[in-house]
Amino acid sequence: MKKYILLSIFIIAFAINAQGTTRFVTPSGAGTLDGTSWANAYPGTSLQIAIDASSATDEVWVAAGTYYTTTTTNRTISFNMRNGVTIYGSFVGTETLLSQRTLANGLTSILSGEIGAAGIADNSYKVIYNQQLDDTAIIDGFIVEAANDNRSPTNAGNGLGGGMYNHGYNPGGFCHPTVRNCLFRQNTASFGSGAFNNGYNGGNTLPTYINCVFSQNHALIAAGGMDSYAVAGGTASPTVVNSIFYENTSAESVGAMYAWLSLIHISE
Repeated sequence: MKKYILLSIFIIAFAINAQGTTRFVTPSGAGTLDGTSWANAYPGTSLQIAIDASSATDEVWVAAGTYYTTTTTNRTISFNMRNGVTIYGSFVGTETLLSQRTLANGLTSILSGEIGAAGIADNSYKVIYNQQLDDTAIIDGFIVEAANDNRSPTNAGNGLGGGMYNHGYNPGGFCHPTVRNCLFRQNTASFGSGAFNNGYNGGNTLPTYINCVFSQNHALIAAGGMDSYAVAGGTASPTVVNSIFYENTSAESVGAMYAWLSLIHISE
């Protein structure tokens, strides 16, 4: 009997550990500002701190509001996803269960590159910058907007991707995040303004986009919505499920999506 009791305790402890920790973030924060509940939420300026503090099976819950990449004017700072961590947005800020979150009335949590002065000239180059991620890195329920990577493009990433940049560049590089229920809008870059998947030079990027919308993103050269780059022996093959591309533009060619030696998997 004692053996079964100990086994039961172990199973319960494992289940609690496997569930992970939830960290809460609101625009202004609350209470002790330690992220342990909505009443003690991290402030919006600590969103990346909440993500970095998380580990496998943890979740970050983000309330409605706008969250900026930085409080400085440093255009190189971006949000970064994390393996094993799911970042959920568009909460009212009272939910105790994920099932209580509703996206039926639209997305309400915004990740923004609008730093510095009004207008896009000094905006963040990239709102989300990812690298060395597997598909356990998940983001769900956000608007991603107002990036401006207007730098001259390089294979290593300058000018590539505004809303989200997935860096699988060079041999050994990989980036396979899972992106769900997100709107990429009004981002600017030289190539792939909404999202850029970079598998150049033997790299590997296989992101998955589910129930996403790419709208009104503008490329200074090509691919306003999304670009995937697998030149020089790489792999850049996103899976795009039940997603919409509309009113994306470019100065030279291709408004919605461009693939450089890439295979795009599209399904409803």
